[in-house]
Amino acid sequence: MSRYVISGYYGFGNAGDEAILQAIIDSLQSHDSGADITVFSAQPSKTALEHQVRAVHRTSFAQIVAALRQADLFISGGGGLLQDATSNRSLLYYLGLLTLARGLGCKTMVYANSIGPIKRTCNKRLACYVLEKTDFITVRDQLSLNLLAELGVHKPQIQLTADPALLLPSPVVAPEERVIALAVREWPSQHDFLMEIAIAGRRLVQDGFSILLIPFHFARDLAVSQRLAQEIGAGASCLMQAQSFDDLVIGLARSEVVVAMRLHALIMGAVCNRPLIGISYDPKIEGFLQSVGQPIAGSTADLQADHLYELVLAAYNQRVEVRSNLAEQLVKLRQYADKNAIIATSLAGGERA
Repeated sequence: MSRYVISGYYGFGNAGDEAILQAIIDSLQSHDSGADITVFSAQPSKTALEHQVRAVHRTSFAQIVAALRQADLFISGGGGLLQDATSNRSLLYYLGLLTLARGLGCKTMVYANSIGPIKRTCNKRLACYVLEKTDFITVRDQLSLNLLAELGVHKPQIQLTADPALLLPSPVVAPEERVIALAVREWPSQHDFLMEIAIAGRRLVQDGFSILLIPFHFARDLAVSQRLAQEIGAGASCLMQAQSFDDLVIGLARSEVVVAMRLHALIMGAVCNRPLIGISYDPKIEGFLQSVGQPIAGSTADLQADHLYELVLAAYNQRVEVRSNLAEQLVKLRQYADKNAIIATSLAGGERA
C-alpha cells in the first residue's frame, strides 16, 4: 500500500476539475488496490464525501505538512495549474507545494498538466527551477511539452500522456436529433465573442436546431449561459439548476455536436463520441483539439459567427464519419491517459517508471 497526496483546483465546484480528480483516484486504485489517498481541497468535507478519500484544507499549512510527511508521492494535478494567466498567486501556490513536498522528503510528480501560459520572466525562471527538481512530469498536450523545453526543463523524466478524464465511462445515451450542446464561460476580451456565438446560434435555430446551454462551472457559468440563451432566443435553453457531473455528461451525450470553451465539456464530449468544435481562451483548448483532430472555430479575440456556423453545419452533416475517426483517436488517448497512474504507482512504490 502506497500513500498519495493530490493537489489541484479541487473543492471549487468546477465539474471539469472534479472529473479529473475522480479519474485520478480511479486510476491509482486500479493500479494500486491499497492506495491511501489524501486530497488538498477548498471544501475538504465535500471532497471526502464525494470521492471517498481523505481530504484536508488546501490552505491549512499544518494539515498540509502532516499529510506530506506521511506520503510516498505528492501529485500536482491534473489540469492547467502551472500558469500565470489567471494570477501570480496560483502559480506560486502550486510551485510552493512542489517545493515543500520535496523538502519534506516526498517524491513529486506533475500529473497530466497543461503547462502555461507563463508570461512573466521571473515566473518562467521560478517554474524552471522548481520543475527541474521534480521526479517525473507528464503533460496532456504537445504545446505543454514544447513549453517545458522552452523553459529549459530537462532533468526530470517527461512524458506526453493525456487527460485522466478520458478514462471516465461514457453514458449509454442516444443523441437527440439536431440538438447542439454549448458550454461557454466569461473571459475578458475587447472582441464581443459572445455576440458572435449568439448570431451563429440564431442562424442554427432558424435551420431547425435546438441549442442547450450547459454551465460546466455552475457558479461561474450560469449567468453568461442564461444571457446567451436569451440572446439566441426561442430554440435555446439553459440548464438552470446545479447538476451532478454525470448529468452534465448526459446532457453532452444527448447532443449531436458539442461546441465549447470549457475544456472538460470538450473532453467529455469526446468520451461520448460527439463531434467537437472549440472556442479557445487558453492554449489547453487548442492542445486537446489537436490531439483528437477536431476543429477550433476561433478564439475569444477573433471568433466570427459565420465560421462558427459553417463548422457546426459541417460537423453535423459529417457526424457519422467524425464519430468513427474520433473513436479511433480515443482508443490511443485512453492508453496515454492510463500511463499517468502507471508512472505514479511505480514512483510511489520506490521504482523509476
